[in-house]
Amino acid sequence: MTLRELTVEQLAVVDRVRLELAPGFTVLTGETGAGKSLVVDAVALALGARASADLVRAGTDAARVEAVFDAPPVAEDDPLADIVAAGEGTLIVRREVAADGRSSVRVNDRAVTVGGLASLGGRMGEIHGQHDQQRLLEASHQLALLDAYGGHEPLLTEVASSHRDWRAAVAASSELLTDARELARRIELLRHQAGEIGAAAPRAGEDAELEAKLRAAAHAETIVRSAQAAVAALRDDAGAADALGLAERGLVTAAAHDDRFGPLAERAASLVAEAAELARDAGAAAEAVELDPASRAAAEERLALLYDLRRKYGDSLEAVVAFGLSAADELERLENADEERARLTALEEQLRGELDRAAAMLSAARLAAADRLTSAVNAELPPLGLPAGAFGVVLEPAEPGSGGADLIAFTFAPNPGEPPRPLARIASGGEASRVSLALKVVLAAADATPLLVFDEIDAGIGGRNALELGQRLRALSAHHQVLCVTHLPQVAAHADAHIVIGKREVDGRTVTEAHRLGGEERAGELAAMLAGDDAGSEARAAADALLRAATR
Repeated sequence: MTLRELTVEQLAVVDRVRLELAPGFTVLTGETGAGKSLVVDAVALALGARASADLVRAGTDAARVEAVFDAPPVAEDDPLADIVAAGEGTLIVRREVAADGRSSVRVNDRAVTVGGLASLGGRMGEIHGQHDQQRLLEASHQLALLDAYGGHEPLLTEVASSHRDWRAAVAASSELLTDARELARRIELLRHQAGEIGAAAPRAGEDAELEAKLRAAAHAETIVRSAQAAVAALRDDAGAADALGLAERGLVTAAAHDDRFGPLAERAASLVAEAAELARDAGAAAEAVELDPASRAAAEERLALLYDLRRKYGDSLEAVVAFGLSAADELERLENADEERARLTALEEQLRGELDRAAAMLSAARLAAADRLTSAVNAELPPLGLPAGAFGVVLEPAEPGSGGADLIAFTFAPNPGEPPRPLARIASGGEASRVSLALKVVLAAADATPLLVFDEIDAGIGGRNALELGQRLRALSAHHQVLCVTHLPQVAAHADAHIVIGKREVDGRTVTEAHRLGGEERAGELAAMLAGDDAGSEARAAADALLRAATR
């Protein structure tokens, strides 16, 4: 995934700047105050960073950032999956920060929250500067880096599964009542509930049947009288049956002389048969109407019982039946509580043993990976101007959880002879930034973050160390898109693309401009970085030498 375009409007001193970016290593250079770090701020806003009204250019209503990315992969259940898919391979983020501090975000022209953008942006890019090392200082992130370096995903999955099974057994065991009197009360209640429902033996839908029966019984005499009248109208002399029979005979006679009447005679015969069947069914229904007051009283009593069960145990008879089954199951379990408790205790001990073994295997793998990571990172530190052996990884045992049984601390000892301390408590911003770079180089193959942005991490570095820093950033760009703000020509010489951020005055206001350098322009910029705007032939020769060395 690559950041392809970045457009910034009304952000501090930036009036409007548009950058076209490419994969690989890109550097931003320019005079102090021109707006190089504001480009980093703009990328941060596009990734979901917090916004401040101070970023809005004076005299304007809002600052705006538009970033065009290659769309990152997202899971189908991700809340932003549909929005990402709408871009058909492209992700366009538009972020606006109003002068009153309000912020709005649109991704692929759909509104999202800043929190949603931050969740997505965390997978797309990271900002590394002298004051942006918070993630590196978090123990959870340190542990994630170590596990990524060691390839511990299968072990992590096993530990998480073992912990989930053990916690389920603990929860089941804790549900068993241990107080004898409370246990007796619970058993008595369940026995009453299961017995009451079992004795009533309700059927799903039985209440609806009884309600329909009683509605009919309330008008039984009217129903029977009307049904009998209907039967009489069909069967009596000169009734519908006789009339239909006469019609059928007439049509049969006509059909004997004219084929056109044959189908009509058949329809008449069907009507005769239907009338007879209708009379029979109506008579049977009339006979089935319950006129007995005792039967009505029994139905009313049964329905009242069912209503009482629904009031106590559920909104429907289906729910009542389910409640009864559940109560019976729990009753059986509690009546055999001692045996169940013994079974769950044994299961809990077994699963805890499996968790301890899985966590121990993960801890052993982490210790081995910590040694390798420590050596690899320390090998990267001297070229970055930091002492050899300054970095360390300390692992301490902890209660097993879903992520294992280890507490971690990245340590740092910047001064020889002084004991190492947690990186979060001792490293300066520049030191933490360079440690982060060393880690990024070592972990490049394991880290899936596509875009890495470095803002002036060369603070305090000079000379030969600057060349080493440039080489490492170039190496990092084999696995990531790297964007770096730098003041060092030795670093800039290693870039695949070089953008100069400049400023000029227009109508009494400072305006920031961006320009991508070609071959000759690039050598001139490096010479200016070496010796100032009045750089002569010696500085130009040195710049050419830097470019040749970087190419080699």
